Formats: sequence, structure tokens, C-alpha cells
Amino acid sequence: MTDELSLYKTDRDGWLAYVAPNMARKLAKEPDATLSDTWARIPRDYQTAVWQHLDDTQRARIRALRKA
Repeated sequence: MTDELSLYKTDRDGWLAYVAPNMARKLAKEPDATLSDTWARIPRDYQTAVWQHLDDTQRARIRALRKA
């Protein structure tokens, strides 16, 4: 079992801390349609963890997409 899978199964908060920075980097590169769809599909606790790693520009982008 990988470290990430082990964390996912045993320590949700630890897993979120582990994956959130990478997801923030990935989302920043996505086109608006993909970003909007992905953001809407991830659980609230995951959104919260990722949000901490987004810069102001990316946060504004997500806010604008959610209003559209």
C-alpha cells in the first residue's frame, strides 16, 4: 500500500495535508471549464484544504466560476 493510500484510509486530515498542495498546482493549470467541474465535485473538506494553497488570483478565478 502506498503512503498516500495508507493516509487516505487511516488519516483523512493527514491525507488532505499531503495532497492539497499538489491539487492546488494542478487546478491552477486547468482551463476554466475543467476547474469549475473539478471544484464542484471535490468534497468540502478537500476544497478547504486546497484553498489554503491557492493564490489570490486562483481564488478569484474560482469565485468567478462559481458565480457564472
